[in-house]
Amino acid sequence: MNLILAIIIFTGLDLYFLKDSPDLLVRVVPEDQVEQLTLYYSFSGSDWDSMVIKKEGRFFDTGLVSPETLRVVGLYCIYDNGKVDDNDGALYLYEVKKFPRMLMPFSIADLEIMLKQARKKIVSGTHIDEAITLLDYIDEMLGVLPVIENSPQETQRNILQLEVNSLREQIGR
Repeated sequence: MNLILAIIIFTGLDLYFLKDSPDLLVRVVPEDQVEQLTLYYSFSGSDWDSMVIKKEGRFFDTGLVSPETLRVVGLYCIYDNGKVDDNDGALYLYEVKKFPRMLMPFSIADLEIMLKQARKKIVSGTHIDEAITLLDYIDEMLGVLPVIENSPQETQRNILQLEVNSLREQIGR
């Protein structure tokens, strides 16, 4: 049991800033014994790009040159044995701020929770200004959220966008 927990904790994909640089380091700790993988990445809703990474030691490490207007990065990888690591279908998503430096993992589920909070504030008629701030943030994130075309995540994003628009109509914004 402890071995399974250790494998879960010590495998996966992480993102870091490179020292003294706005660029990013992607580190994949593999679940399987493979020698290479293909990393797929999208910056702030841009088209997906990919690169093949070879294993060095225990990890797969690569640098990504981050664009000036970077807000969100989406990542997933496919091992050379065909196994997909896409964070259980949710992609690895990070909100990125270059100054002050911040990398914050998030998911569509987090945006859904924020939307529920905004809806509750609007329905109750209290703290409408906070609801507007939440809707603005969610709307901005949905606009740059990387998704795989025709995936369940794309459907979720589109549904959330419809709900944001509906709530904006309710409050007249």
